[in-house]
Amino acid sequence: MSKLKEKKDIKMTIFIIVVGVSLMVAGIYGVVSSRIESRDYKNSTDIQKISAVIIDFSTSNSKDDSGDVKYTTYKFKVSYVIDGKTYKGKCEERVWWNSYEKKYTYDKLRKGDTIDVEVYKTSKGDYKLSPEGSPVDFLLYCAAIPVGLFFVVIMICDIAKDNRKKKNENEMISKE
Repeated sequence: MSKLKEKKDIKMTIFIIVVGVSLMVAGIYGVVSSRIESRDYKNSTDIQKISAVIIDFSTSNSKDDSGDVKYTTYKFKVSYVIDGKTYKGKCEERVWWNSYEKKYTYDKLRKGDTIDVEVYKTSKGDYKLSPEGSPVDFLLYCAAIPVGLFFVVIMICDIAKDNRKKKNENEMISKE
């Protein structure tokens, strides 16, 4: 095997191991943080709906089979004030297209508009937007852990196989 190919193989192996470890870390972080947020929300002594100002947003459209827009998903950065203190957060809102009346169920949203959001008081006394995590998100966090582990194990087995192969080749050369 040429030195150049060997270096490429080593780099690819290291890259895949880093990706695998990153998937595991991201999965564990996602599971733990979503569980903590969920617990804080359930144990909160103050949950309320308030108005929040849209600071920034991005949109994406979901289309039906004929290519018509069914709804637009807005991902917002919002600002809200509670007890004189300003908080910021991120949330999502869907605006549905009413095909009978040929208009959105409500007006399109813009910067500076206000939307109603649900907030809760954390155990530290701050307010946060209510968690929007879906069961699918949690499932993806959980799936990332074994997928990452699979990548790492496969690469470690590949390294061990290469080491055994080199050892056998060296033994054969020394016997000759």
